[in-house]
Amino acid sequence: MKELKQQWKNNEFQNCYLFYGTETYLIKHYTEQLQKAILPSGTETMNLDMFEEKKATAQAIIDAGETLPFFHDKRLLMIRNSSFFQKNGRKEEGEKLLDFIQDIPETTCMVFIEEKVEKTGKLYKAIAKMGQVVEFAPLKEKEMVAWLQKVCKAGGVILSNTMAYHLLQVTDNHMENLEQELQKLIAYKGGTGEIEKQDIDTVCSVSLEAKVFDLVRAMGEKNAEKAVSVYRDLLTLKESPYMVLSLIARQFRMILTSALLSQEGDTQPEIAEKIGVRDFAVREYIKQSRNFTKEKLEKAIQDCLQTDIQIKSGNMAEDLAVELLLIQYSK
Repeated sequence: MKELKQQWKNNEFQNCYLFYGTETYLIKHYTEQLQKAILPSGTETMNLDMFEEKKATAQAIIDAGETLPFFHDKRLLMIRNSSFFQKNGRKEEGEKLLDFIQDIPETTCMVFIEEKVEKTGKLYKAIAKMGQVVEFAPLKEKEMVAWLQKVCKAGGVILSNTMAYHLLQVTDNHMENLEQELQKLIAYKGGTGEIEKQDIDTVCSVSLEAKVFDLVRAMGEKNAEKAVSVYRDLLTLKESPYMVLSLIARQFRMILTSALLSQEGDTQPEIAEKIGVRDFAVREYIKQSRNFTKEKLEKAIQDCLQTDIQIKSGNMAEDLAVELLLIQYSK
């Protein structure tokens, strides 16, 4: 992404881009920056073509790409969620663009925006060769902390490393959500001062996953009262007992996997990459693993499965079944 910024700063643009990945905030940001760079304000109305999902046909894209820009030197084509890059999607339709990709008019810039792609596809390889492919994956933990602090600084407030990590622990970690939480904190602080733990706990929306973290922590610490209290709070907030059960089972699996990988010598960043979570989550999983033996974690996963079966078979009400499981592991 740094390379992309430098290229655009130097007014160097490809005729074809493929942006993909799970971090939609970054994709949106870079797409907007590219549009601003290629189409100055007032020129986008006549020179921007948008294609979404099944409306993105090869012929429609080619027709738009061969159309000369109006009172400007560039025409921009945005193709979103076309499924051209997935084996079970519209791969054949996308491959009709292969010849066009080889010889895109100098007046045209195309941007494909996808969540998932298969790198073995012909269209992917053509864009990688003739244009530029950029993956927008979630930021690393240190990068995320730096970004949080940058947003806060722009808003006139200070966010320490400790408070940045606390914010990541309690909120939904998608960047779009984090930016909204930061704006709430900045407004709460009046655009001045340093953000403290009490500010975050007062203003920010706690994610369901963070609440389940607390619930499982209470189970590991044999605090049945706390575990049941957290669970009943979730029910009051209209969370599904079945969803809570699924997250408890997932947490037990993550704790077990993190502990085993740590014992094998993997570092926390390596474990985070393998199981698809952030570093701070791995730290918490390993910390929680000290409250359970390997055998207890394996049994907990099995008991979650048995509780699931009890609920689906109609032998027990889901809210009661989950509460009994909590009490069993909080004794």
